[in-house]
Parts: sequence; structure tokens; C-alpha cells
Amino acid sequence: MTLRSLSLCALAASTLIARTGFAQQSGAVTGLTATSSIPAISPENGLLLSDGALLHGGVSVEGGYDSNVFYNDKGYETGSPLTRVTPFLDFTNTARNGEVPSGLFFDMKAALTYREYLSSDPEVTRLRSFTPTISANVEHNAKGTVAFGFSDSFARLQDAPYLKSQTSMIVRDTNLASAQLRLAPGGGRIQGVIRLSNMIDWFEKDTQLTAANSMTNEVMLDASWRWLPKTALYFQVRQGYVLYFDPNAMGASALVSSGGKKSSFPLRAVVGVRGLVTEKTSIALALGYQNAFYSGGANTSSDGFLGNMTMAGELTYLPIFQARLVLGAKHEFQNSVIGNFYYSDGGYASLTYQAPMRLIGQLWGSYEYRRYHGLPTAADGDGTRTDNFLQGGTSLDYHVNSWFFVGLSYSLTHNQSDAPAVEFVSGATYTKHQVFARLGVTY
Repeated sequence: MTLRSLSLCALAASTLIARTGFAQQSGAVTGLTATSSIPAISPENGLLLSDGALLHGGVSVEGGYDSNVFYNDKGYETGSPLTRVTPFLDFTNTARNGEVPSGLFFDMKAALTYREYLSSDPEVTRLRSFTPTISANVEHNAKGTVAFGFSDSFARLQDAPYLKSQTSMIVRDTNLASAQLRLAPGGGRIQGVIRLSNMIDWFEKDTQLTAANSMTNEVMLDASWRWLPKTALYFQVRQGYVLYFDPNAMGASALVSSGGKKSSFPLRAVVGVRGLVTEKTSIALALGYQNAFYSGGANTSSDGFLGNMTMAGELTYLPIFQARLVLGAKHEFQNSVIGNFYYSDGGYASLTYQAPMRLIGQLWGSYEYRRYHGLPTAADGDGTRTDNFLQGGTSLDYHVNSWFFVGLSYSLTHNQSDAPAVEFVSGATYTKHQVFARLGVTY
């Protein structure tokens, strides 16, 4: 059975290399993403629970259409209207004017998205789901010299199975926790960061994907020198360990794993520059060494210079005060649910605009050329596969006032693969369109 293309669960951070580093440790089945229905919250609202602690909340209601519920190839699509309801809470000590406190800062969020397909097909309506997401971020900053922070995020994601006849959905639980210590002595011209991360990636037992259940630990060391007032040169090393809970498990139709998933020790070491170039332009560049160090099967070192080189670049430009344009490109490898890993070459772009009249618009897109290695489809168990993965979308929200909004959104997901197509099976080749109209209240 063929599997869908892979998307990523990533550890958010302020620099490009932070965004592209830890994500490689875990792959997610396309569609199993916790697409947020939570709108922007006005800091001037909220219930004051104690000195400096505010509780925000709200709910959004969406109605829309999914053109390809089961991710099938052209000619076998099943479309359906659907609705989503997302209540959420946000507990934080961010001030009503939007300022973050200089000492102890915390922000804790929880949301629960209910999805219902409005179809006459019982194979579609059974895909109703509840998707909980919880996150917490705590940081203590000692006058800018020493800062210690902890973050944790959990999501339980549910999506359509590979066959309409299958009774159970694909259910994936992910939990990502990290602790970080930042030192910036002498006014911050020299800065050091150490971060420890732990990722649990768990497919529940009825999904045929339990061979990919894993835990990833990673340590990151980052040292930077601010050679201009707002621009720094840096050196960063990341060492990870990917451990599969059942290394001898067989995957779905032996595509996830024929002889068991292989543990790995992914390493990246890069140098780069990040910060402002002009008042309106900033960059983040990284170039360095990468190696997967799998305990068996395909490895990045077998592909020579390009296999062991990683690079990434991002440009952010503010053409006007209300708009932000981001352009980026990358070459790296990603740990994979199927096989061992894949190389990812691609780029992305986004444009965000926030008008004074509370109109918020976004336009974004990304493309990846993916080359999978270590699939058990070849005689030696080292098969390959090539995918072209495209995502894009746009959204427009109008905040009528500080507590009520209306909006529209559209998203496209397309994957073209050289994996063989199988009739009525969720293949590697598909096109999915989703469109939503929504309204909500926040406080």
C-alpha cells in the first residue's frame, strides 16, 4: 500500500535554522496537521484573574468544503461539505498593551476542534473527530543576562484512512517538550544558547503505522557574536537520537518497514548570519554539515557532498509598516515515517498584511522536491521514491471590533509521486482543495 507524502511537526523558534533543525526528527502524514482556527486575540480584552494574569477565550465556527477527503488520485476523489467548531482558552501575563514582562513570562493555550462532515456517505460522516491541542511556554529573564525557558505542546490528530473500507482513522499523538538556557553577558554582544528537546511521536494501534512510533531527543548548542548592532554571526550544532519503540515491527504492507525501523543519530553543524540588513530587511543564512547516521540501510553519507551538506536562507522584508514579505529556500534531509529519510529541496513565500481597520490577510505557498531513501520496495530493501509536494493558501479576516470577526480561507495541497497508484487507495499522488468561511468571538 502506498502512503501519503509527509509533512512536519516543528519546534518554533525565531531564526531560520531553529525552524529547519528539529523538524527533521519527525514526519507527519499529510492532512494530520492541527490547522489553527484560533484568531488573533486583542490584548486589551481578557478577564483579569490576578495581578498581571489575563484569561482570554473564544470560539470560532467554520463551514466549508473538502474536495478530496481520502487523498485519492484523480478520478477517485470523494468531496464533502464540513463544519468545524473550535473553542479555545489562553492564560497569559502579557500586559493589556501587548508588552511581555521582563521577569517571569508565561503563556498557556488550549483548544478543541470538532469536525463534522455533512455528507450522505456513511464512510465520510464516520470521520468526525475531536482534535485537542495544548501548549505552554514559560520563561524567566534575569535582566537580559540569563534566561531560562520551558515549552511543551501536545496534539492528537485524526485523519482519513488509506481505504474507505477501513473502519478506523489514522490517529497520531505528538508531544514536543524543550528546555532552554540563554546566556548573554556583557550587554549581549556574545550570546550562548543550550536547548534540550524531547519528541514523542505515537500512532495509535489501529492505524497500521505503529512501526513508526518513536522518541527523539536532541541537544542544541548555539554561540553567536553580534558584530553589528542588530546582526550576528553564529555557529550551531545539533545532535539528535531517534529511537523506535518497536524496532522489529512491520509497517503497513511492509512499506513503512520491511525489517524494522532503524534508529539514527542525526547531526547538523552550521555557521551563518542572522539579523537586520536595513531597517526594513532582515536575513537568516545557514551553511554546514549534516549526517543521518542510521544504524542500518540507506544513509546520507552514501550520497557524497550534497548528501552531507545542509543550507538554508530566509529574507524578510517590510515594504510598509502593515505588511511583511518572507522568502526562503533550503536543502536538508528529514527523518521519514516510510523508509529511512528523504532529502528536501525547496522554497517558500508568505505575505501578511494587517490594515488599521482590523483587516488581516495572508497569502503563502511552499514547494518541496523530496527524494526518499531506504524504502523496502527494492530487492535490497533500499528503494527510492521521488515526490513533488506543493502547498498554498490564503486567508482574510475582518475584525468588526475587538471581540467579533468574520473571515474566509482557502488551502491547496498537491503531491505528485512516482510511487505506483492503486485504485481506491489513498495514494502518494493527489490534489486536495479546502475552502472555509468562518466567524467567531474572542475576549
